[in-house]
Amino acid sequence: MFTRKLLPVGNALLENASVPVSKASLTLLTYNMLSPYYMWPQVYTYVPEKYQDWTYRHRLLEREILNLYKADIMCLQELTVKDYEGFWKPHCKNKINYGSSYISKTPPAYWKRPQDEMDGVGIFYNLDKFQHLSTTSIYLNDLMGLFNISELNYLKNTTVTLTNGAGEQTGKDSLLNVLHSRNQVSLFVSLMHKETRTLFVVINTHLYWKYDEVKLCQCLTIMRKLHRVIKQLLVGRDGATYSRIKILLAGDLNSSPNSPVVKFLKGESVQRSDFSLINPLRPYLNHYIYQDTPSELFDHTCYSGKLKGIFDYIWYHDNDFRLKRILSGVEISEELNLLKEFGLPNKNHPSDHIPILTELELLD
Repeated sequence: MFTRKLLPVGNALLENASVPVSKASLTLLTYNMLSPYYMWPQVYTYVPEKYQDWTYRHRLLEREILNLYKADIMCLQELTVKDYEGFWKPHCKNKINYGSSYISKTPPAYWKRPQDEMDGVGIFYNLDKFQHLSTTSIYLNDLMGLFNISELNYLKNTTVTLTNGAGEQTGKDSLLNVLHSRNQVSLFVSLMHKETRTLFVVINTHLYWKYDEVKLCQCLTIMRKLHRVIKQLLVGRDGATYSRIKILLAGDLNSSPNSPVVKFLKGESVQRSDFSLINPLRPYLNHYIYQDTPSELFDHTCYSGKLKGIFDYIWYHDNDFRLKRILSGVEISEELNLLKEFGLPNKNHPSDHIPILTELELLD
């Protein structure tokens, strides 16, 4: 097994500029855990049955998340209701003094299992370092009040060519209908950093796995909800201003670094039909970790058979945070090549995604 390394990374622009830097820092992890109910037989044919076993994989997840990494803030995706309520929530509160928040997806039409086996996203935070202020969640198919009439008309009149898991065309539908039929969620947790009294909003999400138009609309939904969360956070808080709140967005975006989703979150204009789509929260988010990371440190963050790529992100504004260290990922590719294995999970890694661990320094 190749050992991943928590490596320092340099940001030349910040290091060479006269930017006042506080000594305060935090560690943040994002991790798609691979729900046991998404271990589709037709997808994971390359994984030996003993390594598909949930008990085996869960022990590895516990070791990684709670022992190896134990970040100050942990954003987990594909976390089931049953696993959150039965293990992660009580264990983190009683054993390591971490608070947590969670939202489950709604079961899709094909779902025949109990509702508590549905997955969602959770945020865990170190109560020795943070005070919990509030939690808000959103279903990304709930567009009520977030899109105006002209935007809804655009969604209604835009056609999406539907495909199956093999990429074969199966029909067409309006973008609005496709959005309404998806069950993705997003979680917003507001925290105060006890040492610096800094206010944070931490966002965890897991976007739909295909159709750029759907993922763009889901991102816009998150950003518009975030604006409301920030506004509510300021109510009754003397001395707090919009400019003093820092945002951290983490999760599985199912989008590569050259995708429209990443371009949108960076604050660049994404042209659609006769209008330009621009992130309304670009003053809070404009930067992701791989912009400050040497390209040779990561091949992929997802190793799911034929589906490989960098899909897992941590976002912030480069006036608010500096990336100090990151857990490298290229060792996973080297390990798979040595073992002549097709993908993850395997004996050493419990998910088809790898955990992304960072240390971020707070900038004054």
